[in-house]
Amino acid sequence: MNFSNPGIFRLTFFALAAMLSASMVLTPTVRAETGSDDLTDLSLEDLMKVVVVSASKFAQTSTQAPSAVQVLTAEDIRLHGWRTLAEALGSLPGLYASNDRAFGFLGARGFMVPGDYNMRFLLLLDGQPLNDNLYGQANLGHEFRVDMSLIDRIEYVPGPGSSIYGSNAMFGVVNVMTRSAANLPRLSISTRLQGDGWREFDLKSAHRGEGNGPDLVFSLSRANKTGRDLYYPDAIGIATSDGSASRDGLAHGLDSMTVTRAFAGLKLDGFALSAWAAQRDVHPSSALFNGNFDDGRLHLIDSSYGVTSAYQRAIDDQLNLHVRLAYQKITYQGDTPYLDPTIGSYVNRDEAVGTWLSGEARLLYIGFQGHKLVTGIDFQSDLEALQKNADLNVAVNTPFSTDTKVRRYGVYFQDEWNFSPDWHLNAGLRSDSYSSGKSQISPRLGLIWNPSDRATLKLLAGQAYRSPNAYEANYARAPFYLASTGLQPETIRTLEAVAEYRLEAAQEIGASVFDYQLNHLIRQIDIGTGQLQYQNEPAVSVRGLEIFHRLRNKNGLNLMSSMAFNHSHDAAGRALSNSPRWVAKLRLRQPVWQDNLLAAVEMNALGPRTIAWRDSRSHLGVQSQVNLALTATRLRSGLELQLRLVNLFDTKIVYPASNETGVPTLPVDGRQWQLGLNYAF
Repeated sequence: MNFSNPGIFRLTFFALAAMLSASMVLTPTVRAETGSDDLTDLSLEDLMKVVVVSASKFAQTSTQAPSAVQVLTAEDIRLHGWRTLAEALGSLPGLYASNDRAFGFLGARGFMVPGDYNMRFLLLLDGQPLNDNLYGQANLGHEFRVDMSLIDRIEYVPGPGSSIYGSNAMFGVVNVMTRSAANLPRLSISTRLQGDGWREFDLKSAHRGEGNGPDLVFSLSRANKTGRDLYYPDAIGIATSDGSASRDGLAHGLDSMTVTRAFAGLKLDGFALSAWAAQRDVHPSSALFNGNFDDGRLHLIDSSYGVTSAYQRAIDDQLNLHVRLAYQKITYQGDTPYLDPTIGSYVNRDEAVGTWLSGEARLLYIGFQGHKLVTGIDFQSDLEALQKNADLNVAVNTPFSTDTKVRRYGVYFQDEWNFSPDWHLNAGLRSDSYSSGKSQISPRLGLIWNPSDRATLKLLAGQAYRSPNAYEANYARAPFYLASTGLQPETIRTLEAVAEYRLEAAQEIGASVFDYQLNHLIRQIDIGTGQLQYQNEPAVSVRGLEIFHRLRNKNGLNLMSSMAFNHSHDAAGRALSNSPRWVAKLRLRQPVWQDNLLAAVEMNALGPRTIAWRDSRSHLGVQSQVNLALTATRLRSGLELQLRLVNLFDTKIVYPASNETGVPTLPVDGRQWQLGLNYAF
């Protein structure tokens, strides 16, 4: 299908809406209600009634949410063996994951900038925003705050979400919800081994209070990965630690990593308190930040700490109050080895400390017939936004230090108006004000039709934004990195039509047609003589189609497949770099020996795309990967064993690299085995 012609796109948009509307009218109305929060407990007849909370900041069925919400459960994570958020989210329609051997990245709807740290997604933990105050980063790799086994569900809300969330919610909101004491064993111990040298140990404990007693959850995990050799074909001939050119393209003994995470949570009578601490230490092999290749002195250490509290209370039958307050801190230290023609090899150190307070108070009012009104105020205030840079033991570059604090206040209002038994109008508006004097308005409209329990049609429009972060605006390291304090916020305008229809025989199909334009895109460019600076660029546009099919039968078969098609172009009419023409997904689970052994297969494939690196553009062909996980659940009471094969067919895969990486593409590991063991007391 050709989405390059605007007329064809508009015709497809309205034809899809008309055809699905007609099929809905002919469908008998059969109402069904469900109170289950676990998708694995639902029949397919009730799947369209799954309750989500992330789209509108209150509980609503997925059919009423102003977005094509996707949900992943703890069961999905456990049986597929996903080890990072990026890996899990990469199984959803239209999303594609990558990494640079240090951080995990996610692309959506034909847009991904290598090395952008997921700044255009808003990441939440139990509703609390996590994007930091220095880089605006959404941590989706092993740098995420909690272990994957502690996640109860992931809600992904695609499309613009700034109307209730503010900055960063451009391509979607990811809300990670932790497990409660009610669905955790009293004590569990797990371990995981991988063929690449990964060793992991995890301890979880839960206490469910009786009567009005508190629910307590505690988790502690530690993982370590030894260094290995890795072949970079494009690295032959580039400089190594002693100034000589690499003759074999091998990075020796790198990609070692240590990850430590701790989490504690308490819930009591509408009050919730949680705290986390996470630290990661990694020696990536990818020669990041234009450093030397095959140099073990490239060393990154990052940490995150946080305490968040929330209180929810029904003031009366029509009014509900929700208040939250959080303190968060991140630290970063990055040592990068370079070569200087005068003094030879040296190490440059980046340091960053970000500390901030944030809070929110909101009201949900249902006193007007047919309306659900949400209004709230929130704030974020920096306590520390320190960025430093200096050379170690030499003086090649001028030392740099800045601490530029920002305050933000936001107010929002949203109304879900059920003006007819089958029709809903969701309208929202938000205003954000910054201490710099800048402000931003973010609207959203959603018209939703549910003519029967079998069908849903949504027409959506919204605008979202992302403010320049402290790194983009203020980081300067003469003569190579220049500050850019005059940056304008990025904005995105999105139009979308969503249709979902449940067939007989426990099946569901859905489609989404979208069109978005991203203005004032912030990109780091080379302004000449090797100097890099973040600047606003002209608008880019993408049109696309996403289709999915879901099947779940009584024999335990659970299947999810999807196809996404994208047509992108920049202001010059060229296809965006790293924008695959199509993205295909298949996710399947099936018992193979009663309920004692379950098989989970996952296939991800990306169509051809253009990749841009520095001043060159090249073509990257179709890439695909198949993963297989076998889980034995009843070896003995409380014992579970899983064998997972990642990249089952050992296909050759590469990820596009950023301009600050010494090579244009980064190799992905071949076939890897993972062995996991969990014992619940």
